[in-house]
Amino acid sequence: MEGHEPDAAAPQSLPELLSELTNRPVGDRRIDRLRAHAVAYAERRTSSGPLKPIAEIGWLALRRDAAVGGTVLAGALAYRIFIWLLPLTLVVILGLGLLAGSATDAAAILDDAGLTGFLAKSVSTAAEETRGWALVAGLVVGLVVLVYQSYALLRAVRAVTALAWRLPVRPPASPLRATLLFLAWMVAFTVTASSITALRANLDQPLELLTTLVSYVVLPAFWVVLSSRLLPHAADHWTGLVPGAFVVGTALTLISLFNALLLFPWLSRQEETYGVLGVAAGLLFSFFLVGRAVELAAALNAVLNEQRRANTLAR
Repeated sequence: MEGHEPDAAAPQSLPELLSELTNRPVGDRRIDRLRAHAVAYAERRTSSGPLKPIAEIGWLALRRDAAVGGTVLAGALAYRIFIWLLPLTLVVILGLGLLAGSATDAAAILDDAGLTGFLAKSVSTAAEETRGWALVAGLVVGLVVLVYQSYALLRAVRAVTALAWRLPVRPPASPLRATLLFLAWMVAFTVTASSITALRANLDQPLELLTTLVSYVVLPAFWVVLSSRLLPHAADHWTGLVPGAFVVGTALTLISLFNALLLFPWLSRQEETYGVLGVAAGLLFSFFLVGRAVELAAALNAVLNEQRRANTLAR
């Protein structure tokens, strides 16, 4: 595809880039001198020692990300995640409403479980007056829409992963089976991530530290299985997907902290001013960060796999 091939005139490695920046003339402004010092420091730190291979891999992953349009792909994933969460929240609210007695009680259950209360509250307000056969019909329609949106989200994640690995973008071999498996895995992944966040917020040390350590194992394990079973890749073994899985797990932990400490309090203040649009914009930004983590994780795995094969051929 046009725009996906690296520029032949651009530096192909991090040392080449830093050498080019170092040899550029330094201006008289203070910011130019600071930039020259920063570039010289980066060249010294990454030209030798343990940081050299790590910096080179990071640079190649960023180049891969830029080559496939990682920012645009993350925006597409953010939209798909948002659209997928709407029927999921509706189904959960209506389903729990049958058990809890009302949609408001169901939203409170979701909020106590650590899931975001913004979508749940909006859906519960609309579903509060739904009773009888209307509730059953809404639940059936919600399930159908949820399955369809799960397939659309799976196609989007597969496309992002295939582009990062430079593989053809193809639909899953068995669409219905893959969609149902993906839906079950994503629901389990979402519940696990939200539950871990809620546990960390309500536990004291050392249990909070233990829960954090468990999250660094559970969330990457979820992503490794999902990547190996449902997403395209060229890794020879499932261990080749582990580095990217830890990127996703770490990113989700940091995004959860960002949501709890900054985003959700800000949304609570802005909800009265901007209404649903403000909430949607904030959630889309959070999902955009998730999309960036997914694409960067795939790019990192692809680069490491190519480097491993190149080293094998060289030996």
